[in-house]
Amino acid sequence: MSNIDIAPGFRKESFNCPRCGAFAGMKWDDLLLNSNEYASIVFSTCAACKMPSVWISDPGIISRPRPELPMQGLLGGRQTLIFPMECVAPQAEDDMPADIKVDFEEARLVFTHSPRAAAALLRLCVQKLCQQLLGKKGDIHKQIGELVEMGLPSRVLKAFDTIRIFGNESVHPGTVNLNDTPEVALALFSLLNMAVRHCITEEKELEAIRALTPEAKRREI
Repeated sequence: MSNIDIAPGFRKESFNCPRCGAFAGMKWDDLLLNSNEYASIVFSTCAACKMPSVWISDPGIISRPRPELPMQGLLGGRQTLIFPMECVAPQAEDDMPADIKVDFEEARLVFTHSPRAAAALLRLCVQKLCQQLLGKKGDIHKQIGELVEMGLPSRVLKAFDTIRIFGNESVHPGTVNLNDTPEVALALFSLLNMAVRHCITEEKELEAIRALTPEAKRREI
């Protein structure tokens, strides 16, 4: 599977295939009902796996009906992926705490339909992770600052702060609409996984190796 994360989008030339996960070119075909009528259904066929995905295509309310597009305007102006329902967002790290993983998986499920909602849930994941690392509840902005004072690397700080900012933009009137830029919301999943790897997985691996050293010779840290 490709490491490139490009969210599926209507009429995009290439993105991560919802069927196989590979970053690949897409061939678009409109469903023809008969010689004079097109349905509001469009297929994107992946160049890698040759499997189609199904989209609803409707530009919205029209002033004058078009015989060749009998359903136009009846679907609320949507261009939406309706099959498959599998999410292209990356899966959670194995070491992600269970209660945070629940919110992460919910973010994955809603991502296709609402990148904004996914970003808001990922912000909640960051808040819970900060609370677990500090062992107390508190304001997410202040807790990120406390973790920096404790030695949190700048790359993890940037990951936390980026997710926090986009999460805030998703629930309050802001300058960014993630529904218009789903690839940004998709990248937030990878940022959170990176933070979990550093804060939990790498620390656990380090402790496992350190435990192999003679206890009497270890420095007190």
